[in-house]
Amino acid sequence: MHTMLRRSVIAIAASGSLLAACHSGTVPNQVLTKPAPASAPAASARASGVWAYQSPMQRQGFVMDLRAVITIRADTVTRTDTVSSHAELSFSVVPSTRGINGSVNAFVVEGGGRPGATPAGLAIPFPVRADYSARSAQLDFTAPHDDAPCGSIALAAAQSLRDLWFRPPDTLRVGTTWEDSSAYVVCRDGIPLRTTARRSFRISGASEQNGRVLLSISRATRMTLEGAGTQFGEAVSVSGTGNGQLVYDLDPISGEIIFAHGNSTLDLSLRSRLRTQSVRQLAEMRIGRS
Repeated sequence: MHTMLRRSVIAIAASGSLLAACHSGTVPNQVLTKPAPASAPAASARASGVWAYQSPMQRQGFVMDLRAVITIRADTVTRTDTVSSHAELSFSVVPSTRGINGSVNAFVVEGGGRPGATPAGLAIPFPVRADYSARSAQLDFTAPHDDAPCGSIALAAAQSLRDLWFRPPDTLRVGTTWEDSSAYVVCRDGIPLRTTARRSFRISGASEQNGRVLLSISRATRMTLEGAGTQFGEAVSVSGTGNGQLVYDLDPISGEIIFAHGNSTLDLSLRSRLRTQSVRQLAEMRIGRS
């Protein structure tokens, strides 16, 4: 009997975005759990200061690394896989919209006993573009070549990088809070999933490093996923919930993220007429400058 979850690499990011599969050509999932420790503010930091946030003007380069442990349960069988991903990207902020325009220059997925490789069908480098729309406080990503979400492995890879971007208020101080939310479509094994992500941010401290002030921003994410499709000729429904936490070090003067780290969890359920399958994904993420 076929299992509903194909033997493809899965990884789900803190935002609930989906990663590209390492093999079998399918689109997997990625996400993160348990709170990440916040950076301790230095005693010399100007914690009572007020900063005017400005979008970064220079082109920026980042490296994003994710490691996820995935437990799959179907009937009486339990399987655990570990998957990791490594992405390198560069982008510029569009001044008029604060959207981004850049490229993903490396994207490698490793798991299932296979060595790291760029997912089949993904041409490196590939362009990435996203803008803020009136309906969303998070970035909306544009699929290369206007492909449908489940037809573009490049779009799936770009969506998995969502944790790198957020839109803070124009005035920042320790204790400032804000929220954003968005609904978008991602894919798992060719099934479109409507994902709703709600994120809460708080500036939890300030520290001085190499003569400049860095703000520590704690972010909590809550998400839901829901969708339906067909696998092996059988109707399948998918639903899931997740949460994650990420801590950013932000330079408020340049507007640049210097470093981020966090972890999260996703619980996913797949149901068909013949069986039910559950997936739990735990992951850790690190974001650094390249």
